[in-house]
Amino acid sequence: MSKHLRIVYLAVALALVTAGASAADGDPGTVAYARGDYATALAAWLPLAAHGDIAAELRVGQMLRDRQGVRWRDFEGAASWFRKAAARGNAEAEYALGRLYYEGFLVPRNTAEMRAMLKAAAWQGHTRAQLTLGVIYEYGLDDIDEDYTAALMWYELAARRGVPELDGKIARLRSRVAGKMTPAQIAEALRLAKAWPPTVE
Repeated sequence: MSKHLRIVYLAVALALVTAGASAADGDPGTVAYARGDYATALAAWLPLAAHGDIAAELRVGQMLRDRQGVRWRDFEGAASWFRKAAARGNAEAEYALGRLYYEGFLVPRNTAEMRAMLKAAAWQGHTRAQLTLGVIYEYGLDDIDEDYTAALMWYELAARRGVPELDGKIARLRSRVAGKMTPAQIAEALRLAKAWPPTVE
C-alpha cells in the first residue's frame, strides 16, 4: 500500500461508523464525486469498501486506476479492490480487472485471470466484456490463439444487448471479422450465438 493510501486510511478510520451506508445510495462520497472533490469521495468510500460494500469496492478501484483523489495511478491497488467485488459476482468489477490485464497495466499479464474475469462479466451480459473477448479471439493474445468463430460469436452476443452508443462499433467489428471467415465459420458462429448460453462452457 502506498504511503498516501496509508494516510488516507488513517484519516478515515474514525468514519467507520458509516459502514452501514452504501456507496450507491446518494452517500456523501457520491455527492463529493459529482462535484469533482475526489479526495473527499475516496475518504468516504474507503471505510465502506473495507467493510465489504461492493459498490464502494468498485468505486475505490476505479479511482485508484484513474488517479482520482490520489497522486499516482495505483493499478495493483485497483486490481485488489476489483477482485474483492468480482469475487461476489460484480460484472463491472470483473470487466475492470480483465481490462487491466488486457491493456497491460498489470505486469506480468495473467492471461488466465484476464480471460476468466472477462468471461464471467460477459456471461452476465456485460457488452464491453463481450466485445473485448471478441477482439482477443480475433487477433489472439499471449497464449490465446486466433479464433474467428469465437470472435464473431462474442460480437453477435454484444449486438443483442442493444447498447446505442456501441451499435456502430459492433457493426464494424462484425463486418471486419466476417471478412476473414469462410461461410462455414460464419454459420457456426451464428449458430453458437443463437444457442447461447451453452449447456457447458
